[in-house]
This record gives sequence, C-alpha cells and structure tokens, in this order.
Amino acid sequence: MRGRRWESRSRSRREDAGSPLKVTITRGGGLAGLTRQTEVASDALPPGEAAKLHELVEGAGLLGEAAPRDAPPAHPDEMGYEVTIEDAGRTRTQRFSEQTLPESVRSLIDWTDSRPERRG
Repeated sequence: MRGRRWESRSRSRREDAGSPLKVTITRGGGLAGLTRQTEVASDALPPGEAAKLHELVEGAGLLGEAAPRDAPPAHPDEMGYEVTIEDAGRTRTQRFSEQTLPESVRSLIDWTDSRPERRG
C-alpha cells in the first residue's frame, strides 16, 4: 500500500509538470538528398531522461517566444535541419543549415538520435 501511494504521488507530480514535450527533427540534403526524421516524446522516456530532454530544449532556446528563424539558403549538398517542438499545446519550428546550427541544438539532435525510445 505504501508503494502505491508513493507511485500515485510521483505520477501526479509528473502530470503537474505539464504536458508531454515532443521533439521532431527532420534533416535533408547532403550528397544523396535524402530526408530523415527522428522523433522523441518526454512521456515515452524514464523521468530522469524526460527531465534531460526538457533541459536540452530549454538550453537550446527552442521554447522561447522569439519568432522562428528560417535557415538561410543552403549551399549545394549542405544538410538542413528542421527542429519542431510541441509543448503545452503550442508548436514551434526552427530551421538551420549545417553552417547556422548552434552547438546547443546540435547537442539536442545528438541526444535525441542516441535514445532507444526515438521513432524514426
């Protein structure tokens, strides 16, 4: 019984933390011109990893109210990245070229790609 109460309280805290955060990364271009998409949602992750996802998204500045930025025209054969964040009923999409991809967004992409829970 004691374990159930704790589990119930833990679940309530996670639900109170807000709606699930979902990150979708679409890459395209390169020599082959292929497009690939990877997706991970916080509700599919263990609690510690869900917190890490939130931390990476916030650290990359992708939840702010700033206007989305579009990547400048890419050079031939350059990779382009589209990062879409769904959080609290809002969706934000930002685009980057290989040249304009901030290190914080690159870290988010690398972490997302490393997750076994990702869908792609």
